[in-house]
Amino acid sequence: MITTEIGAQTEPRNKNRRVTFVGQPNTGKSTFFNRVTYSTAGVANWPGQTVDFMQAEIKKDDKIVEFVDLPGIYDLESFTEDEKVVQDFLQNYSVDLIVCVINASQIDRQIMMPV
Repeated sequence: MITTEIGAQTEPRNKNRRVTFVGQPNTGKSTFFNRVTYSTAGVANWPGQTVDFMQAEIKKDDKIVEFVDLPGIYDLESFTEDEKVVQDFLQNYSVDLIVCVINASQIDRQIMMPV
């Protein structure tokens, strides 16, 4: 069973496992999220495509894992609306695993992103 919601109100303390995708804009976070969850999150190559988070739940063997696709960020200083969404999410919701998606062709610039 898979359910997908955009900007849904998730519980701060989640009894299920929560995996979150973070990274700079246009690194493939939403594409990776779509592949893992069989969702259809919007994918585009311009800033601001994802300004809210998207979540999907996958149920397998009577266990539910929630995946969250966060907007692209350069750091956690929250200068833009996208970065504020990420900062608020990470401060207010429990996360079991953060997957930092980077573009391997720009690894020298993206590996240092503070998360």
